[in-house]
Amino acid sequence: MSRKLNEHRTDSADGVDLSFVIPMYKEEDIAREAVERAVRVGKNWGRSFEVLAVDDGSTDSTPRILAELRATTPEFRWVQLRPNCGQPASSKAGMLSARGAMVCVLDADMQTPPEVVPQLVAALEQQGPETAAVFGVTSTRKRDDPARLLVGQAVFYFLETRFGRRPIPHGASSFFVMRQDVARRLGELTFTKGNVGAIMAALGLGMSTVTYVKPKSYRDDSRLGLRGHVEEAVGSLALTGVLSRFGLTGGALAALAGVRSGSRAGRVAAGLAAAASLGAVAAAERFNRRSLRVATTELPIFEGEAATADQA
Repeated sequence: MSRKLNEHRTDSADGVDLSFVIPMYKEEDIAREAVERAVRVGKNWGRSFEVLAVDDGSTDSTPRILAELRATTPEFRWVQLRPNCGQPASSKAGMLSARGAMVCVLDADMQTPPEVVPQLVAALEQQGPETAAVFGVTSTRKRDDPARLLVGQAVFYFLETRFGRRPIPHGASSFFVMRQDVARRLGELTFTKGNVGAIMAALGLGMSTVTYVKPKSYRDDSRLGLRGHVEEAVGSLALTGVLSRFGLTGGALAALAGVRSGSRAGRVAAGLAAAASLGAVAAAERFNRRSLRVATTELPIFEGEAATADQA
């Protein structure tokens, strides 16, 4: 049966130094390797840790593989969302269920290598309480990245640089180490769009980065897809105030054009453009307020073992 979120929480006195959180959805080809690599890194690190997989309602053999790993790997445990809730929800479930004093979120496709995590932890501990999280960002752009992704990233950071009131470190997205209290704070928000870097910027939390070389994904393309990337980018731009400032700038320019226009039609068109811009500002601010409020509903989290038993 489903358990309440706070029943998955563990006081830091009963926890570990670090939680590796790995959201998964239909990862039967890579689930075992992802968990075993994280466990190996944790053991070499030499401090207490856990590896926590969050299965997002997979219908392939991923739950069976995770159950097998749980039976043979003391440092590993897993929970499951049912039905499929999406990547943001599975990440939030991991943040809320993690026992570690620090929490790291990894992609199951191995593009966020667990071998880099000790560097992120060291940076977070060295920088003190003013830094809420350290992000891993790629030091190079792979030539095999889709052109649309590279162009989209360039446009995104251009807008952030010119219009953002809360800057996001370049490349800060979904590979990070943060303190447990910060992870739980983010886990309790209702955001569904926008990457973690944008959410932290909107909350005014300090961030830092460590660079690494991004390996090639075992998949041909991101599961997020073009639409998912666009929705995440738009959500991030709204959270950091870019859409609001962009809309205000557009409205001001349209109003100025209307004042200087010599024709009635030009003034009407400029007025409509200004109104549309101000409407976009209002929509962006409403998005901010809705996305950053505390959740009032529970995620459908199941203990991994119970979920497997239910499916048998």
